[in-house]
Amino acid sequence: MTNGCVRFRGAFQCAVLVVTLAWAQAAFAFGEKVDVLVKPVEGWLIYSESATVSPDNRHIALVAKKNDRFALIVDGKMHKEYEAISKDTPPRFSPDSRHVAYKVKKGRKWLVVLDGDELKPYDNVGGITFSPDSRRLAYVAQKGADYIVVLDGVESKAYDGIPHTNNPVFSPDSKRLAFLALKGQKMVVVEGGQEGKEYEKISYPFFSPDSKHLVYPVIDKKKMFIVFDGKELPQYEKISLQAFSPDSTRFVYTARQGDKSFMVVDGKPQQPFTDLALPVFSPDSKRLAYLAKEGEKFVMVIDGVKTAPFDEVLQFGFSEDSSRYFFTARKGDTWSVYTDGKPQGAYDAVLLPMFSPDSRRLAYAAMKGKKWTLVVDGKQTAFYDAILDIQFSPNSQHVLCRAMKDNKWKAILDGRESSTYDVVVLPMFSPDSRHHAFLASEKGKWFAVIDGKEGKERFLMFLKGAQQQAVNLSIDNEGRLSLVAIQENKDSTLGPNFVRYTVDM
Repeated sequence: MTNGCVRFRGAFQCAVLVVTLAWAQAAFAFGEKVDVLVKPVEGWLIYSESATVSPDNRHIALVAKKNDRFALIVDGKMHKEYEAISKDTPPRFSPDSRHVAYKVKKGRKWLVVLDGDELKPYDNVGGITFSPDSRRLAYVAQKGADYIVVLDGVESKAYDGIPHTNNPVFSPDSKRLAFLALKGQKMVVVEGGQEGKEYEKISYPFFSPDSKHLVYPVIDKKKMFIVFDGKELPQYEKISLQAFSPDSTRFVYTARQGDKSFMVVDGKPQQPFTDLALPVFSPDSKRLAYLAKEGEKFVMVIDGVKTAPFDEVLQFGFSEDSSRYFFTARKGDTWSVYTDGKPQGAYDAVLLPMFSPDSRRLAYAAMKGKKWTLVVDGKQTAFYDAILDIQFSPNSQHVLCRAMKDNKWKAILDGRESSTYDVVVLPMFSPDSRHHAFLASEKGKWFAVIDGKEGKERFLMFLKGAQQQAVNLSIDNEGRLSLVAIQENKDSTLGPNFVRYTVDM
């Protein structure tokens, strides 16, 4: 869920990001800067696939090998050499980008290295996790047949097993830590050094947004139930899809009993249906919506009231002020966007609906035949082969997206097209809504385009962000665009440079 929006099938991005009033063709007037973070080193093989970029897009960590030794390079500084650096636990930056931790092998032991300093060695380590405030570090360690969690250098009680995936977990305020552990044939959740009740099976624990509540689903004696702050809630045959409201005062989950599914809202079972999908709270936490299957039809349930039945429902979202909602639905072969219960348009497909930040405007992509058009405030624009990454400017006055036509890409700002490129990705507005930017590729070289003007610097590729999911382009509140890239090194035959690219707009 992002900004009150969700897609029920497949990936759906609904982000309010980041506008200039027109495309410009003048010379690039912004200040580009390239800082070399890592240069190729004689005798060392740098693994570019190991690159980890910090959340602020200003630092990089890379694994390098020389003969049979490995070392981590952070912003050009080579750390100590080791027998191995773990592939399954890649280097991890703290949320504030000031610290980096990684797993290495030394002799027969594995250990965590934090900012170049070795921590205590164990038979194995994993699950390296920084707290949200970046001040604390936790990880799982193995000592013979025993497993422990190490928090700020202090070892927990030993257990028969501790999963590494999504475990341990910090509360959003960084003050609490919980983890799932195996204890004989049972499982237990440990928080603050205190064990909860033992059960046959426990799913991963999670905290409420305000950090006050700890919740986890349990299977015991063939029944499922939620443990909420240590208290067992009613039992059902199946439980799934739990969610807190943004203000943490409300909690909802789906339950199944027999051949019916129902939503349990604030402890109260709701109307039964054939099946249910993800519940969505409004940003102000006062409203709740979810998709339900009723026989062979689908309905949206909004504030406890069912809509008319549809053949398919795909996407739903609340506006930022929580007063409005949209969903996309199909009747027969016709798709429409329903805003506040009223249909808009009749198309072969609709995707990526989005409210503006001020909640007054709506934009989405719609298909007629095999072509796509951007619809803004109910008005269609030109048709393209594809339309992606729709977004409003923070001041809600402008709309930006990227579109493909005849296998070439361009950005579209308020209906006006940019130049055409082989590839266009990550269209984005600056926080003050005065500028827009995107990344483009032409003839194998990548560059930034800001307010329609191409940057002079060319790159071989841009690197993925901290979560290693996508290239992470960002524009900060001072209007500084930044990312990390690989750039040809004209002064060396050893290989390319890893650089930090910034533009002051």
